[in-house]
Amino acid sequence: MMVVLRWLVWMVVLSPAAWWGWQALNAPPPALVLDDGARLEWVDCWFDKPFWRPMHCGHFHTAPEPAASPAQFTLPVVYLPQYFWRRSVPPTLYIAGGPGGSAWLDPGQVGFWQHWVDQADWPGDLVVYDQRGVGGSQPAIDCPELREQRRELLPLPLPTEESYRRMRDATRACHDRLKSEGVDLHRFSTEWNAADATDLMRAMGLAQWNVYGVSYGTRVALEMMRRSPDSLRAVVLDSTYPPEASAELSDAWLLERSFGLFARICDLADECSATPGELTQRLEDAFAHVERESIKVSMRDPGTGKDIAVVYDHDDLAWLLFEALYQWDLIPNLPESVRALIGGRLDSHMRGLIQDSVDTLLDDSVSDAVASSVDCHDGGPIDQRDAERQLQLYPRAAEIKRFDWQYHSCRFWDSGEAPAEFRTPVVSDVPTLLLAGEFDPVTPPEWAEQAARHLSNAQLFVFPAVGHGVLDSHVCAADLVRNFFADPVRPQAPKCLGRL
Repeated sequence: MMVVLRWLVWMVVLSPAAWWGWQALNAPPPALVLDDGARLEWVDCWFDKPFWRPMHCGHFHTAPEPAASPAQFTLPVVYLPQYFWRRSVPPTLYIAGGPGGSAWLDPGQVGFWQHWVDQADWPGDLVVYDQRGVGGSQPAIDCPELREQRRELLPLPLPTEESYRRMRDATRACHDRLKSEGVDLHRFSTEWNAADATDLMRAMGLAQWNVYGVSYGTRVALEMMRRSPDSLRAVVLDSTYPPEASAELSDAWLLERSFGLFARICDLADECSATPGELTQRLEDAFAHVERESIKVSMRDPGTGKDIAVVYDHDDLAWLLFEALYQWDLIPNLPESVRALIGGRLDSHMRGLIQDSVDTLLDDSVSDAVASSVDCHDGGPIDQRDAERQLQLYPRAAEIKRFDWQYHSCRFWDSGEAPAEFRTPVVSDVPTLLLAGEFDPVTPPEWAEQAARHLSNAQLFVFPAVGHGVLDSHVCAADLVRNFFADPVRPQAPKCLGRL
């Protein structure tokens, strides 16, 4: 009995000390005010967090600009300390994709990061934030006009140009409304996003940090490498989108490239024996079938939860298959799904693709306004003759893309233009790891190779049969990233590379 009592006394005495020590080991970094007025403050989290997982929440206030509207943005920040026994490298800033995409920091989604850090066995603390204008940013800008127009178009079998015209009119309505509200669309660009990201980490008192960028986030990371290389210890570029790549001028090539990737699926899938020629013909037969008889199906509206009628035509099918290549686990199912479609049947995989497409079209976590502002500012003016030359180079895609230049939002979206030097390759000696998916339809390996040529301390790995977002698609990518962050100058090659 005396032993038990003595043990209880020690527990009472030591528990507060242990709790204090745990909190001290997992405390957030300081919150500083920078010379340009940008500042960080730690606040109570806006979501419930488990007691066993240290997490800190903050508001980062961007550098004020009194003459601009809005004068300042407040960005939500979540800081996830790694358990101290696993913490071996400086903090890593995670830069989400888009442009216009949120980082999933609202109460219903933020739990993803708790699992992600543990699943990836991240070697240090992780910092996640929303970029200006998106997600939990204050203020945030958006185009509900576009979502409503997409919702109206889903059940309508309209001529292609009429659909383009309606979307252009909805986009212009959003643009004009934002301008009438005094929003300065020039304040949304990769240059601003890179400045915000750098200020955020400096406001934590850090002299150096790591960066992991995915998709559009790699363009922000590359701009940070151009502007503030001394602040960066190591950078991972996953699914690289370099500034010299024009999204608008690349669309026709990327779409036609996706048709060629479809023809190669059976080279990778054990359960598929069709030749590239047979798959190419199968794809053409599917397009012909949908041209004669559109896909008509009922899907769930993600906004209302109710069923909504959907009509997909030849062009919609092309983009449906394009988007399917994003996800490595969907790729092997495509040949059989297309075969079923030719026979007039929608299998479960094709229905899933259509539901994913509807969810994306009506997703309110992506800001169309920020996407247009960033893309139009970064890309600069596009000459119609250059756009037409791209269509001539890729005639199969030209049939689908023929109205793009005329109705593109950048013909009227007033967000200014980046200087010409922004669209030049980033030259840097910051240790960099580039990850590319062989089947990535939107940020192809060629772009990673293009960026790597100007990075003197870079390593590039192309993962076969993987689509967009390599780290979340292949376990070996996580091993690569951990080893790279452990020693960016002389990273140890993981054993899994030999099995790729």
